[in-house]
Amino acid sequence: MESPKNILYREAQTFSHSLIWLVVLCITFGSVYFALPPLFELTGDRVPTTTVVVASSVFLAIGFILPVLLLTIKLRIQVRDDGLYIRIIPFQSSFKKISLADLKNCEPYEQRGKEENQLSLRCAISKKAYSLGGKRGIKLEFKNGQTILLESKRQEKIIQAIKNVSNKSA
Repeated sequence: MESPKNILYREAQTFSHSLIWLVVLCITFGSVYFALPPLFELTGDRVPTTTVVVASSVFLAIGFILPVLLLTIKLRIQVRDDGLYIRIIPFQSSFKKISLADLKNCEPYEQRGKEENQLSLRCAISKKAYSLGGKRGIKLEFKNGQTILLESKRQEKIIQAIKNVSNKSA
């Protein structure tokens, strides 16, 4: 296995979208509220059907798996000598390399007022952004017209590291 190049900057983000957390917590509490009573009836006089027991167990499992999944999701960012590396754990098994050789501009991005949040999950799914729900990040513009948004809480540090790498490769 090849060792990673010199790492100039690294950052890890956790899932921070509060609306999604609210929905997941409601599902968790709902699963406990609706799934546990039928399971407790197993010892009473009225025994629930197998379908009810299986459905309650599945609903309860989903209610506990979702928060655990959200706690394990992490966005890892590394700026190395040869480019920008991004990985979303547990969905990607290795880092995705973004070459900075054709970088035209790198600037901070922050959602202001009612403008559309381009670091939203919708943009992240469409591969225009790498974000876990934050509102601050950086905007990378390339010479071919491609734009990538990247969530970051330390915008100045990552911009400096990216500019150092892009100046070396230019």
